[in-house]
Amino acid sequence: MTESADICIIGGRVFDGRTLTPHTAVATRGDRILAIGDDATVLRHRGSTTRILDAAGRLIAPGFVDAHVHAAFAGVERLSCDLTPARSVEETLALVQQAAAASDQEWLTGGGWSHELFPHPTRQQLDALVPDRPVALSDAGHHTLWVNSRALEIAGITRDTPQPHNGHIHVDASGEPTGYLNESAAELVGRCIPPATDAEILAGLQNAQEYLWSLGVTGWHEAILGEYNGKADCTASYLAGITDGSIRSAVSGALWVPQGTTEAEVPALVADFERRRAQNADAGFTTSTAKAMVDGVPHGETAALLEPYCSHHGSGELHLDEAALRALVLQADRAGFALHLHIMGDRGIRVALDAVEAARVAHGPGPRHHIAHLSMIHPDDAVRFGPLGITANMQALWAAPDLSVVPMIGEERMRSGYPFRTLADGGADLAMGSDWPVSPADPWAAIHVAVNRSLPFGPGAGAPLDEDQALSLSEALAAYTSGSSSLVLGVPGRLRVGARADLAIASGDPFDVPAARLHELRTAATVVGGEVVFEAEAAPRPVRTERG
Repeated sequence: MTESADICIIGGRVFDGRTLTPHTAVATRGDRILAIGDDATVLRHRGSTTRILDAAGRLIAPGFVDAHVHAAFAGVERLSCDLTPARSVEETLALVQQAAAASDQEWLTGGGWSHELFPHPTRQQLDALVPDRPVALSDAGHHTLWVNSRALEIAGITRDTPQPHNGHIHVDASGEPTGYLNESAAELVGRCIPPATDAEILAGLQNAQEYLWSLGVTGWHEAILGEYNGKADCTASYLAGITDGSIRSAVSGALWVPQGTTEAEVPALVADFERRRAQNADAGFTTSTAKAMVDGVPHGETAALLEPYCSHHGSGELHLDEAALRALVLQADRAGFALHLHIMGDRGIRVALDAVEAARVAHGPGPRHHIAHLSMIHPDDAVRFGPLGITANMQALWAAPDLSVVPMIGEERMRSGYPFRTLADGGADLAMGSDWPVSPADPWAAIHVAVNRSLPFGPGAGAPLDEDQALSLSEALAAYTSGSSSLVLGVPGRLRVGARADLAIASGDPFDVPAARLHELRTAATVVGGEVVFEAEAAPRPVRTERG
């Protein structure tokens, strides 16, 4: 007897997670895929209660999996002072003022402001809006804080405060702090901010999940589990959401390696990670990854480079020194942890590759380590990823000309960035993530840039960044579906009978539109665990990116 389907999606084109197939339809029953084939084959499973979805020639694909996202941070920000919608200085300041009027909290927090709009925001701008309580707002990249005078006062930051290691307290011509704090300097204020409660973080996660569903994202990898830059550890909120069933997407997370961890501290840290991994696994939350920030970002001249910045103010510094990073990779690898490494500079890449190579020599094949961002890689190092078994965790939306970084690193280094083709041809596995809320979470915008090597919107739109480094549409789709799923969820992430029914239906067929129009695609419907969780008209297109 033929099993009845809960859902039959017909009339589409099926991308199975690797290739475009001749199939047109998919059936689901419970949380699993029941059948894949042509419409007639799938409709044999139609029962009296089966829901029929007509894809009308559009793409049916596995749900997107975001391999590098900060869903907890993003959701909490969306429920507080969310500045990401602002497209001008005036709109940004108006949102701050509105949030201040709507909140009675001791601190006004949030973020998402753009360096394109505020190259150097000041405390005086915030003082004019909120003079009587502390304000601390993260930039979209979450490496910088913009604070008012009251926040500086509470943190004890004055003209006499020493500059912290791997950070910068910006001062004006008279030597007074301006309210603009980079990297570890932001933590001087961050540690004074009352952390969000577990309940507030869970509410943020639920909000983030619904937003990600609207983009076709059915699973993700939380890139920081631990206290970071004044933000609370979100692990307990994930565990609560998994336990009560409110977090329904497939999720995993990376245990945070504090910046400045020393070689001597690594054994105790890895032992603690082993304990936490087992505890989280018992609750159904996979945390078999360790996340370390190896360097900073080029915009703040904190990414670690092989050659000096154009300003000749040095070459940036490692957040973990070479001995500590090597010890971390060796000991985490031996304990079965995959390393998830934030790296923006070519020196950081080389040091990390050397550490992974040492682990491979010592232990043989092991966990799938991955490096995120990939903005600057020396050609000699780009071909090492494949042989070392390192996955390229791409934030593909950034792989386009970035004129704002040219004064720091120069035209040549900017134009040689994000060498996706070299990585792929060298045998590296590919995964994709957004780094949301650092940049927009829309997979179609990222796929557009991966294929075209240019932005469809914002400054520099249309100008390609080394078109020879482009990926094919199939490669980009595979990276954002099966590539990410296998890396961070441990499952193939492909449409096949018996697989979990996580699917996304696009608003069109990307294989039948010009590459220059890929960014126009939206998600028409999203299925998570066999249930339709999103159906809506296309959402407005984000109009900017931030990097790092």
